[in-house]
Amino acid sequence: MRIFAVVTILALAAPASAHDFWTNGRRVDPVTKNLCCSGSDTKELDPSLVKLERGGFRLIDTNEFIPFERVQPSPDNAIWVSRWGGQSKCFFYPSSF
Repeated sequence: MRIFAVVTILALAAPASAHDFWTNGRRVDPVTKNLCCSGSDTKELDPSLVKLERGGFRLIDTNEFIPFERVQPSPDNAIWVSRWGGQSKCFFYPSSF
Protein backbone atom coordinates (compact mmCIF):
# COMPACT_ATOMS: atom_id res chain seq x y z
CA MET A 1 0.00 0.00 0.00
CA ARG A 2 2.86 2.40 0.74
CA ILE A 3 4.33 1.81 -2.70
CA PHE A 4 0.99 2.68 -4.30
CA ALA A 5 0.83 5.90 -2.27
CA VAL A 6 4.37 6.89 -3.25
CA VAL A 7 3.74 6.16 -6.94
CA THR A 8 0.51 8.15 -6.85
CA ILE A 9 2.20 11.14 -5.22
CA LEU A 10 5.04 11.07 -7.75
CA ALA A 11 2.62 10.86 -10.65
CA LEU A 12 0.64 13.83 -9.39
CA ALA A 13 3.79 15.82 -8.72
CA ALA A 14 5.16 15.32 -12.24
CA PRO A 15 5.35 18.49 -14.32
CA ALA A 16 2.60 19.14 -16.82
CA SER A 17 3.34 18.32 -20.42
CA ALA A 18 3.78 21.05 -23.01
CA HIS A 19 0.33 20.21 -24.36
CA ASP A 20 -1.24 20.93 -20.95
CA PHE A 21 0.59 24.26 -20.89
CA TRP A 22 -1.81 25.90 -23.34
CA THR A 23 -4.95 23.80 -23.12
CA ASN A 24 -5.76 25.21 -19.70
CA GLY A 25 -7.37 28.21 -21.44
CA ARG A 26 -5.22 30.78 -19.68
CA ARG A 27 -2.43 31.28 -22.21
CA VAL A 28 -2.77 34.52 -24.14
CA ASP A 29 -0.56 36.45 -26.52
CA PRO A 30 1.20 39.09 -24.40
CA VAL A 31 0.55 41.84 -26.98
CA THR A 32 -2.75 41.04 -28.71
CA LYS A 33 -4.31 39.34 -25.65
CA ASN A 34 -5.78 36.66 -27.96
CA LEU A 35 -6.23 33.23 -26.43
CA CYS A 36 -3.56 30.83 -27.65
CA CYS A 37 -6.18 28.20 -28.44
CA SER A 38 -6.29 24.54 -27.65
CA GLY A 39 -3.51 22.02 -28.01
CA SER A 40 -5.06 20.77 -31.25
CA ASP A 41 -4.19 24.12 -32.86
CA THR A 42 -0.71 24.24 -31.37
CA LYS A 43 2.06 22.51 -33.28
CA GLU A 44 5.76 22.02 -32.71
CA LEU A 45 7.88 23.71 -35.37
CA ASP A 46 11.11 22.36 -36.79
CA PRO A 47 13.89 24.84 -35.89
CA SER A 48 14.79 25.09 -39.59
CA LEU A 49 11.42 26.84 -40.12
CA VAL A 50 12.28 29.69 -37.73
CA LYS A 51 14.77 32.42 -38.59
CA LEU A 52 16.06 34.98 -36.10
CA GLU A 53 15.77 38.49 -37.55
CA ARG A 54 16.20 41.97 -36.18
CA GLY A 55 13.39 42.51 -33.70
CA GLY A 56 11.92 39.00 -33.75
CA PHE A 57 11.51 35.73 -35.62
CA ARG A 58 10.44 34.93 -39.18
CA LEU A 59 8.32 31.78 -39.61
CA ILE A 60 9.56 30.44 -42.92
CA ASP A 61 6.52 28.27 -43.71
CA THR A 62 4.08 31.22 -43.57
CA ASN A 63 6.51 34.16 -43.94
CA GLU A 64 5.03 35.65 -40.75
CA PHE A 65 7.12 37.94 -38.58
CA ILE A 66 6.72 37.49 -34.81
CA PRO A 67 8.17 40.45 -32.85
CA PHE A 68 10.05 39.69 -29.65
CA GLU A 69 7.22 41.27 -27.61
CA ARG A 70 4.92 38.41 -28.67
CA VAL A 71 7.39 35.59 -27.95
CA GLN A 72 6.59 33.49 -24.89
CA PRO A 73 8.94 31.04 -23.16
CA SER A 74 8.52 27.45 -24.31
CA PRO A 75 7.47 25.02 -21.58
CA ASP A 76 9.80 22.29 -22.88
CA ASN A 77 12.55 24.02 -24.90
CA ALA A 78 10.86 23.21 -28.21
CA ILE A 79 9.46 25.78 -30.64
CA TRP A 80 5.64 25.90 -30.74
CA VAL A 81 3.08 27.98 -32.59
CA SER A 82 -0.69 28.23 -32.10
CA ARG A 83 -2.51 28.95 -35.35
CA TRP A 84 -6.07 29.28 -36.49
CA GLY A 85 -7.74 31.25 -39.22
CA GLY A 86 -4.49 31.27 -41.17
CA GLN A 87 -2.61 33.32 -38.58
CA SER A 88 -0.27 32.60 -35.70
CA LYS A 89 -1.95 33.49 -32.42
CA CYS A 90 0.82 32.55 -29.97
CA PHE A 91 4.49 31.72 -30.40
CA PHE A 92 6.63 29.84 -27.88
CA TYR A 93 10.42 29.74 -28.11
CA PRO A 94 13.06 28.36 -25.74
CA SER A 95 13.92 31.03 -23.21
CA SER A 96 17.63 30.90 -24.10
CA PHE A 97 17.25 33.10 -27.22
